[in-house]
Amino acid sequence: MPPGGPSLRLTFKGDKPKRKRRTQDGASRKRAAAIDDESDAEMYGGDEQAWVTPDVRDEVTGPCFVHQRSENGSAIVLSFNAPLSQVETSKVEAPSISIDGEGDGPTIAGVEVTPQTVHQVWVATSLPESDKWTMRTAQGTFLAADKYGDVTATNEARGPHEEWTLWRVDPVPCDDAYTIPGPRAGYAFQSKHGGWLATDNTSEQRKRLVRADATDISGACIWDIRVQWRFRHARRKAKRGVSTSGSTSLMDEAQLARSRQGWTAGAADHVPPSSRRDLLRAQREGRLAEAMLDRRSQLKSDKYTK
Repeated sequence: MPPGGPSLRLTFKGDKPKRKRRTQDGASRKRAAAIDDESDAEMYGGDEQAWVTPDVRDEVTGPCFVHQRSENGSAIVLSFNAPLSQVETSKVEAPSISIDGEGDGPTIAGVEVTPQTVHQVWVATSLPESDKWTMRTAQGTFLAADKYGDVTATNEARGPHEEWTLWRVDPVPCDDAYTIPGPRAGYAFQSKHGGWLATDNTSEQRKRLVRADATDISGACIWDIRVQWRFRHARRKAKRGVSTSGSTSLMDEAQLARSRQGWTAGAADHVPPSSRRDLLRAQREGRLAEAMLDRRSQLKSDKYTK
């Protein structure tokens, strides 16, 4: 068969035709990879479960490693003692890895402290339409604090006591609304009652309890957080996509009400203008989901069926 003639490869009925792939030059490939990755994965050997540091507080999502670094390389880790059902701190020593000459990225990343057990890993979740976070243990319970500052993690359902406000701490003042000044850079957890999550330094034991009754930001209130690379990368990609704002949620709610109600012409008169104002007020107060549920229950009820 002369070159350039028809292919002698066997084809079968039902086979999908092969699509021709466009070739890109080196610059285009690098540019596309930079847009798609936009991360430091090469520093961790391409491991998607590597522990990395979030740049902003919105990247605190998924499995988290909450700790306080020491000068000698060790760390005081926030952990949950499942047999005793108490929240405490445990000490983790940094691994000793000898680096000859210039170390590569994975070797340098291996020197950092990492979780040793599942009890030292918390699953962080940012609540929608709110500035609150929840921290879940490996047993499915949530980190909570009462008005006296006692920290527990025994409830399997999240409520107001299980919600935390995550603040970024930075020694250099900035204009960010959720960044506060402090002695060093890190993050701080504030409970519903206004107390800061801090280590209890009254005991000299290896394991110490934590409390949430601190009134001032100190070194005991500042935590270092590390998340897994794939969750941080997914959050960065979501930021580059189409964002779902509060106005879009209200628009979807209006379309849902029209599609599920058997109203005839003039149906807009059934929804007073104050209803939308109530939803906008609830959005500013961070309880939009609750207001939507109340509104749906009111729209579904009438004088015959409640």
